[in-house]
Amino acid sequence: MPNLKNAYTALGVFLGLLMLNACAPSTPASTPTFDLSPLRTEVAATVLAQVSQTQASQPSQTPIPSPTVTIPLAPTPTLTLELTPSPNPSVSLTPATPGAAANNRAQWVSQTIPDETVFAPGETFTMTWRMKNVGDSTWTIAYWVRFYSGNSFGTAKESPLGQVVPPGAEVNISLAMTAPTIPGEYRGDWVLANEARSNFKDPFYLKIRVVVPPTPTPTVTSTPSP
Repeated sequence: MPNLKNAYTALGVFLGLLMLNACAPSTPASTPTFDLSPLRTEVAATVLAQVSQTQASQPSQTPIPSPTVTIPLAPTPTLTLELTPSPNPSVSLTPATPGAAANNRAQWVSQTIPDETVFAPGETFTMTWRMKNVGDSTWTIAYWVRFYSGNSFGTAKESPLGQVVPPGAEVNISLAMTAPTIPGEYRGDWVLANEARSNFKDPFYLKIRVVVPPTPTPTVTSTPSP
């Protein structure tokens, strides 16, 4: 900085001399005139040298790079598929509404025990229906005889048919039964079903009466006296 200050001082002296020379009154031709060109050249060279030396002595400024903003990328979401196994369908043994089995039709032909037959309480018997296949499908041994509604008379909820019955053929369906112990009128309905337990449209039934047998009255016989 002192060198630069000296250069500015020399430049000021040079400019001052120029101004004095310009303001001086004109003199006769005989008065000698000073030639300022060498002085100007020297002052200019001195100022230029001082400025160059000052700039060289100052450290160069390194430009500060602009900060780079890095935007983090959002993580790619991972899609996870959870497969929930469907539960196995449960087979209900309770009777359903007949009519779900397509192309399966049954027709009642006869039965061994007429309706309204009287039984004693708890009496056992065997009921047989004769049924005819009037549909388009063949009944297989995997078909079922299922209890539908009313009183089951002690039979199972379902039992296998156990026979092959082609269309147009007839089959006997027999079930072992027990009359209720309470007197009254009772009815039970059954239905055929295919392998998938899909019921036919044609239920068949039995109606009975349970009556307590009358107690026999003893007969009193009089013996004649001799």
